Amino acid sequence: MHVFNLKYKYKKAKDYVLNGVTFTLNTKKLNVIVGLNGAGKTTLFDCLTGNLTPETGEISLPDKKEMLYLTQNIFFSPEIKGKDFAKFVARLSGKKGSNQIDDYLDFLDSRERELMAHLWSMKIGKMSVGERKWLFITLLSSIERKLYIFDEPTSGVDPSSRLKIMNKFKKLIENQRICIISTHQLQDLSYIDSHLIFLHKGKVLYEGDFQDWLKLFNTINPDEAFARMIEQG
Repeated sequence: MHVFNLKYKYKKAKDYVLNGVTFTLNTKKLNVIVGLNGAGKTTLFDCLTGNLTPETGEISLPDKKEMLYLTQNIFFSPEIKGKDFAKFVARLSGKKGSNQIDDYLDFLDSRERELMAHLWSMKIGKMSVGERKWLFITLLSSIERKLYIFDEPTSGVDPSSRLKIMNKFKKLIENQRICIISTHQLQDLSYIDSHLIFLHKGKVLYEGDFQDWLKLFNTINPDEAFARMIEQG
């Protein structure tokens, strides 16, 4: 699965947001898009999922029906409860939405079951950002797809919730699902086998193993490596 020479420019814009973007997805690692704010990460995801039409380029990915795309700003009424979202997701996957929490616990471990029980009757508006994102990602990742795309899934999330979310991505990969995320939380990548795609000024500056990327700059601090790559780019 790959993207080749992808170009996209917004109407009336002088410069390309994506200018010859090329990369290959790693099916055995977490694929991670990183870059400055405005580097084109969300635009790239919108092109991959068909929400935007690139000017040129080749996109060799599963059919859109085999993708699941969670944007940064998914909105649901703050009045709906966890169980309402669970039923909504069940219907998305072609199942009948059940009112019984036990029907949603098969794919969860004991700690996750406790958290699901805690959120089941809670209004989304009363959940923390971390609880809400964990709920969305956990339930949506239960839908069987070949490719999962999550745009900044850990943004604004506390460390405990980030760990739970990253563990969910690990399980997807272990189940031979392909997963792409964008993130600014680079420290999280030290604990999961990651394939890094560094996007800057519309081009890919680096593609490869996350640990190899750190070695390029002789550091264990990904924030330092990030800053130095921007300086070189």
